[in-house]
Amino acid sequence: MLIKALEHGSKKNHPAWDPLELARLYREATSDLARLQSFRKETSAPEDLEIYLNQLVGRAYGRIYRTPPPSWASLWRYLRSTFPTTFLKTAPWTLTAFGVFLLGSIYGFVVTLTDDSFIPLIVPSQLIRQVEEGKVWFDSILAVSPLASSMIMTNNISVCFLSFALGMTFGLGTIYIMAFNGLMLGALAGLCHTHGLGIPFWSFVLPHGVIELTAIFISGGAGLLLGTALLAPGDLSRKEALIRRGRQAGLLVIGCVPLLIVAGIIEGFFSPAPFPAALKFVTAALLLLLLLFYLLSPRFTKAPSASLPGSVPWWPEKASPVERP
Repeated sequence: MLIKALEHGSKKNHPAWDPLELARLYREATSDLARLQSFRKETSAPEDLEIYLNQLVGRAYGRIYRTPPPSWASLWRYLRSTFPTTFLKTAPWTLTAFGVFLLGSIYGFVVTLTDDSFIPLIVPSQLIRQVEEGKVWFDSILAVSPLASSMIMTNNISVCFLSFALGMTFGLGTIYIMAFNGLMLGALAGLCHTHGLGIPFWSFVLPHGVIELTAIFISGGAGLLLGTALLAPGDLSRKEALIRRGRQAGLLVIGCVPLLIVAGIIEGFFSPAPFPAALKFVTAALLLLLLLFYLLSPRFTKAPSASLPGSVPWWPEKASPVERP
């Protein structure tokens, strides 16, 4: 009856509900099953009894050792402290991803200004024609804002998870994603700058970009976490280093999803809207300050526990004394 009550989620209303009592009954049931299986030939117990005990122990095990279902409270704790704390602990990898992106952006911008043959290799020809005619391609987003917003969210989340997953290529795939996206942004910025559309371009990119790009850098850092675990596991085995850093990388990538949802809403509804450029720049600055406050403020980065599972130092990684062979 108690197991049935647990399976139906009504344990609190069951008169026999007591964790200690449940543990005692579970031990007794497993002992009875073990004795029955050990002395099957010496006893005349029916086969149905062994089947019943086996099923009972299996059901009890599933209820006792199952992972607690996620709750709103655990989600709030994760967003409030676990994610920003993990971000700070892994900041060097995020900064490395940002550095690769920045170098790609600078290169794309400079080469676009100095070499006319470069831009067709990066930017679609239709978009180039629009800019050469003095038009921007993102004005059409506002007409289909809900659809555009959802597509933008889906695409950005895909890029983040791809950057994370490609860390398994010893980080080379992650570096490529960061460099290529930076190259694309720099090339577009250079193209718009050349045709006098620099302010419309940046007033579109920055309001959502401060959040979107930060999430992409974080996911790139997560991918580099995996890559460096394979390249330089330190005193740990590659498997152990990958498990440890993989936990942190997973925490980072999951935290990027709500950031990208917010960025997608802004990109679909606010960024392409015909507001003054000054208003968009001020909004971008405020969003950046709020994001930095969330990620860096001690109020949010103070972990509820002593340390996070899978916490590892920056470089190189060393095993604790108990982990040494």
